[in-house]
Amino acid sequence: MMGLENGITDIPYEVHSSEDLGRYLIAARDLMPGDLVLTERPLVFAPKALPDPEACMPCVGCYKPVLTDVGERCAKCGWPVCSGNCPGLRDVRHHAAECEVLSLRPDCVLDNMAEYYRHDALLSLRCLLLQKTDPENWKKLLEMQSHMECRTPGTESYDEADEFVVQYLMNNFINKFDGKLKKDVPESSKAILHRICGIVDTNALEIRLQQGTELLGLYSNTCVMEHSCIPNTKHSFVHSPKDKNDVFKITVKIVVPVVKGSHITTMYSHALWGTQARRQHLKDSKYFACKCQRCSDPTELGTYLSAMKCLGDGNNPCDGIHFPEDPLDDESDWACNKCKVKVSSSQVNMLISQMGEQVDNVQMMGGSVPTLENLLCRLSTFLHPNHYHIYSIKHSLVQLYGRQPNYMSQEYLDKKIKMCNDLINITKTLDPGNARLSLYRSVLQHELHSALVLTSKKANSDGSFKSDEDVKALLVEAKTAIEDALNCLKDDMEETAGKKLYAVIEKTKKEFEKYCKEKQLNI
Repeated sequence: MMGLENGITDIPYEVHSSEDLGRYLIAARDLMPGDLVLTERPLVFAPKALPDPEACMPCVGCYKPVLTDVGERCAKCGWPVCSGNCPGLRDVRHHAAECEVLSLRPDCVLDNMAEYYRHDALLSLRCLLLQKTDPENWKKLLEMQSHMECRTPGTESYDEADEFVVQYLMNNFINKFDGKLKKDVPESSKAILHRICGIVDTNALEIRLQQGTELLGLYSNTCVMEHSCIPNTKHSFVHSPKDKNDVFKITVKIVVPVVKGSHITTMYSHALWGTQARRQHLKDSKYFACKCQRCSDPTELGTYLSAMKCLGDGNNPCDGIHFPEDPLDDESDWACNKCKVKVSSSQVNMLISQMGEQVDNVQMMGGSVPTLENLLCRLSTFLHPNHYHIYSIKHSLVQLYGRQPNYMSQEYLDKKIKMCNDLINITKTLDPGNARLSLYRSVLQHELHSALVLTSKKANSDGSFKSDEDVKALLVEAKTAIEDALNCLKDDMEETAGKKLYAVIEKTKKEFEKYCKEKQLNI
């Protein structure tokens, strides 16, 4: 039924349900990469707050960042806008419907604006107003999972929603509803707002805009897809549609072969987090414990992304690797694969958390090569070379090696080539269809290309020139890398980051082709 609603005549999926999963999708036939699963318009969408809301807020009409202290305000409700002529201010899908509600609070302030103008509450308000603007979508919204059984008073999720959304909307706006608004929006209690907050937290998808702001959107069909840490679909959003009603329309496509009867999956966590971090995030935000193939495998599909080195028993050194004995048990001990030493989960979690803070701090400071190398050396004492904290450091280093004056030697290029290949192998294993890590893989292939081309131009270590065969071999590999870098981004062109990265890599490819032509090299 859902496929027909989206205009798909050959429905590629069936909707099933179970006690564990609720509703989910399975393939109605064999599906191949590129096959369309579904496409649909959002029920509702709204902006998230910007990182520094005291300085900058999204326009409530078009979501462009505006300076809060000097920017214009909506003439009716006083909320920050890019211009009084912004078309979104008069569009019911954007600001028009909520403006009537927001104008119930007449004051306009310049102090403590992040608390006064809470953009993170707008999605819940827009959901509530569907009763007036789109009753059919209101019905669809209420069919979505809210997990209210887990969001009871006293839980962190309930208390946060109550403080930052429910009380804010009730005290400032909803309690001031007059007869007409009460009639247009008959359900406006604290209970229904908490239910909406549950629906948003469980189902909302992030939409990144070209101007740097982010939205959250709710999609009634897409939300049925279950999570997997190795998803077989990728979704994208329409940002500049021919039909304005199609703005932020989602398209879900298959990225790896899916046989008939298999589950169609997406991912609600970060593909480069370790198993414990992913599962905790899913428990906290989506209220389920993931048991997918990757989570069930202590080696994470042979990538060792969470593995730690064994340091022995204090008397005898050991070069073994520590894995959780049961990765689906958060309290499981970590055991060495070579000796009898075990480490408690609490010790592992504390160590990984401390290391994560160090990595985050270095990355936030824009880590220099010496700083990154020093941290890599320290963490490598405890972590497997493929650990996700190590991956993060190496991903930064490969973008510095071969690009800064002091790090152009063949030694650094060799180090860069090895790091790139190692990280590419991990990335391909974890995300073979480029569903989640396409930008990471594209950057790695681009850096690999750069290192190979530079190597082809350098003399051998003994000072002799490279043979034509050696040069050609390096450039053939470089060509493969740059083509893969571009191919990885084919489904990311609606995203700002994807479009910018594609332009950079396309320029590199043209320079490479020009170089090969000048050297009369047929690659």
